[in-house]
Amino acid sequence: MRRCLEPLTVGYDWEMAILRKTGENVGEKDVERLSDELRRRLPWCQPGTDLELVESRVGCVESFEELLRKSELFDLELRRAAAKRDWALLRLGARPFEREPVGAHIHVGTVRDSATAVGIQNGMARYAPALAALMANSPVYRGRTGEYKSYRVASFAEYCSMPQTIAEPDFCQPDWGGDVCAKTAWGSTVELRVCDGVSSTRLMCEAVALAAGLMWHVAESGDEHGPSVQEYRSILDNRWRAAKHGLQAVFEWEGTDVPVDALLTSMVGLAQDGMRQLGASVGDLRVVRSMLKKRQTQADFQLAVFAKERGDAHRYTRTMANIQRDPAAFEKYLRRAPALASVGLGDHSEELLSAIEVETPYPSLVRRTSLSPVQLDAVLRQFVEEGELLESRSDMGIRLYTRADAAEGRGGRG
Repeated sequence: MRRCLEPLTVGYDWEMAILRKTGENVGEKDVERLSDELRRRLPWCQPGTDLELVESRVGCVESFEELLRKSELFDLELRRAAAKRDWALLRLGARPFEREPVGAHIHVGTVRDSATAVGIQNGMARYAPALAALMANSPVYRGRTGEYKSYRVASFAEYCSMPQTIAEPDFCQPDWGGDVCAKTAWGSTVELRVCDGVSSTRLMCEAVALAAGLMWHVAESGDEHGPSVQEYRSILDNRWRAAKHGLQAVFEWEGTDVPVDALLTSMVGLAQDGMRQLGASVGDLRVVRSMLKKRQTQADFQLAVFAKERGDAHRYTRTMANIQRDPAAFEKYLRRAPALASVGLGDHSEELLSAIEVETPYPSLVRRTSLSPVQLDAVLRQFVEEGELLESRSDMGIRLYTRADAAEGRGGRG
């Protein structure tokens, strides 16, 4: 055994919104003062701020027990400090009206050389979409709902969690912002950035253990070279499916259609040896296993609340903050929630076609899809050849695409 991650260490940057009684975010200065107070109360913690969010950081730990204990203690002190000011936590993957999404980034070390870090980054590419499905928690985003269970992943977290690039260690430079990032230019970890902000302290710790176990598996098994071209296309399509359907998604996996809950169950098995390095076992993944059994995500919890508030995003935001005054609110929902059915594979290309209207610029389509530009070009070319799309050029030479039925409609109106 190569022992690439030795010792196996974990940590996270977990972003959370803080609301006033009236429902708006507290200001950046207020969050800074709150973070200062938490550092005084818990000298080992390292909370920070990010765009009016408080960012929980429990430091570098080597055991699941320590991770859980410190996380729960931080949560307790954060709630006490917020309650003293009559504030409430809003722990979601997006604030419903603000542009910036809310993430939970997991750091796994200790990585001692850049080639190993890039190899883990490559090897984790196939697993990242399934983890995104598990952690979906942003179904209400900038006034939108109904299309995705993770608008944060679908929007690339506003360019803070981009579809994974496969890197050649000898030819790559330090980078930031992918779903999985080698962070040896800044420290000694590989960072998983694809997870939405989390509602539950227990779930956050379980996700850290699972991600660390998978990275251990990738490093120790030599599964570092990344996918083939066809597998990479499947990874990017799976990312879209994860964002759209969460744990109800079906993935393309090694040439077959696999429900993502079944895939994650097998991933838990792969992660066992690594989790054991943290003193954790499959039995510790209590919330994760309940979610897989029912195909229920934090996004489904939010959507249930949103439906009860009849689609009023303002009322929903206040209600969600009140519900989350109970630290175990998601777990309680999960116990009584029904099992959901898988929804089928879905067609990423067809959704792209539906996004095209009249003279839609090519750059806007690049921003709309997780496909690589080369893969997007192939999809668009096929639609043009089949007569579904018309291609033209702007005065500046930018490709423009018009859906054939939209062009006919415009002509008819003229």
